[in-house]
Amino acid sequence: MCQVSDVTGFKNPLGLCVWRKFGSNYNKNDMKKGVSTLILTLAVLAGQAQTKFFEGTWKEAFAEAKKQDKYLFIDCYTDWCGWCKVADKKTFPDKKVGVVLNTYFISVKVDMEQGEGVSLAQKYRVTGFPSYLMFAPDGTFAKKMFGYIENPEEFAAEVKKSLDDTDRPSYPSKLMDKTAFPEFYTKAFYDKDSKEKREKPEPEVVNKWLSNQKDLFSEEAWSVMCRFPLSEDNSEKFLSSIKSYVKLYGKVEVMDVVGNIASQKLDVAIESKDQNDLEMTLAFVDKHMSEDKEDTKAYFRLRFFKETENWLGYAKTAQVLIDKRGLKNDINGVNNYSWTIYENATDEKVLSMAIGWMSDVVKLDPQYMYLDTYAALFFKAGKYDEALTWADKAISVGKDNDEDVEETKGLRDKIQAAKEGK
Repeated sequence: MCQVSDVTGFKNPLGLCVWRKFGSNYNKNDMKKGVSTLILTLAVLAGQAQTKFFEGTWKEAFAEAKKQDKYLFIDCYTDWCGWCKVADKKTFPDKKVGVVLNTYFISVKVDMEQGEGVSLAQKYRVTGFPSYLMFAPDGTFAKKMFGYIENPEEFAAEVKKSLDDTDRPSYPSKLMDKTAFPEFYTKAFYDKDSKEKREKPEPEVVNKWLSNQKDLFSEEAWSVMCRFPLSEDNSEKFLSSIKSYVKLYGKVEVMDVVGNIASQKLDVAIESKDQNDLEMTLAFVDKHMSEDKEDTKAYFRLRFFKETENWLGYAKTAQVLIDKRGLKNDINGVNNYSWTIYENATDEKVLSMAIGWMSDVVKLDPQYMYLDTYAALFFKAGKYDEALTWADKAISVGKDNDEDVEETKGLRDKIQAAKEGK
């Protein structure tokens, strides 16, 4: 038996040897059989191009995954999550993604703010969207992914890594195991079906509870540590045992907690508006973060300059990030930097930098929201003719894609009024 890679770059899930090598004594029937096999294989693969989602609850999906000896893939979404909708349009219909998910997983969508999704969000600390959870057929936790990944091939590759158990966290419980969380923790999660409002506990309540725990490595304690700000004392306890937490819960979540502690330190720097406090925060990142140090420090600088309204510092830091990552690899991030500048900056040099970035963005991806940002920047810079041109293009593209363009129409009215000196 042989396997070949299909056009997605992954092994043919049917296990068929599509390209058959015929010797000098082959006959026409053999050739027809080979061609028929090829046509059948391609037809099946074409049918697998779009991700197939299980119709039912995640518990029913897990039972089906167990029955078929497949992994479980959970798409954690909310009805207000814009990037979840983008993933539905661009990620899951992609053939590379479909081949991986349809071959190795039973996939199911779960609203994390309703029904059984709420308890799932609590158990696996799903607080940002989109997020994705993967489990082995026996319910062992395999992988957690967070955020929209623009490149479908990269997304598929990350999902497929969950099948490799060589570097998997040991995790203290399985999917169907129940966990007894403190009430203040469960109340911090939104539930559409509950009449009770989501509540944010006081830091003193959280840290007192943690200080009273005999086992700070338990799933309950870890979930609380991930969800809420830690006191100096509890932060030190965590930092002194990072390796043990990585072994239990994985590097991604542990680095998130390190990032949360660093963010608390950054808040102090922002409040003081002291560059020395910022540098101390960046030194903490250097010492305790194992990955993405430079990106994290750059984003911290961005936030510091934004909150302290140093827009030239903000733009220069954004430029460093764009140069490092490549504009085409972070188009949405560039749009966010540019929109922040539009909303806040007045400096001509800063506006000119953002206009330059968005000029490249709309050439690469002329979608509605990017065109709108480009038009807005020209308006802010007082270049009304260019602003009108790009506002009209944004409205046209938005209408073609059934998007709400009322905001851009309002912008266009402002541009026209400014041009006429009204």
